[in-house]
Amino acid sequence: MKKFLAVCGSSLLTVLLLAVAVSAQEVKTEYFTLDLPADWKMPGKVQTMPNGNTVAVVQSTKDGTAVSIAAMPSTAPIKDIATQTVENMKKGGFTFSEMKQVGDSYVVEFSKGVAKGIHYFTSNGKQASVVSIIGKTLDTGKELLQKQLKPADAKLFPASY
Repeated sequence: MKKFLAVCGSSLLTVLLLAVAVSAQEVKTEYFTLDLPADWKMPGKVQTMPNGNTVAVVQSTKDGTAVSIAAMPSTAPIKDIATQTVENMKKGGFTFSEMKQVGDSYVVEFSKGVAKGIHYFTSNGKQASVVSIIGKTLDTGKELLQKQLKPADAKLFPASY
């Protein structure tokens, strides 16, 4: 009987450890919280610079889609930040769709070779964010952001993806 309980106990412990290993991960910064489902991973750590710039990158284990969320203190007009980013990336060989204003955000799609992506630029007047999705399909990243991103200030991020 003791052997049976020991085996049951160790089996239960194994199941609990595995359950913890596949449960969602939370990415938390001063700007946002992102609850990662089990099929998403964070390959590195959140990078926070002394000037307040914060960057988090996550990736889908299903299809390889990557999502980057950058937030920083900035009073610069968000359209200027978006325009400068696009100009810098054009020098690197990227092509872009026409930038559109969607609500309080500026949105632009880009590609280089087989890679495609989308940037969302948003500001609350004191801080700015750049949310980028890169992958074969952008829908995986859009779904993650729409369902799992919880901004500390809703005005700092797009209303929808």
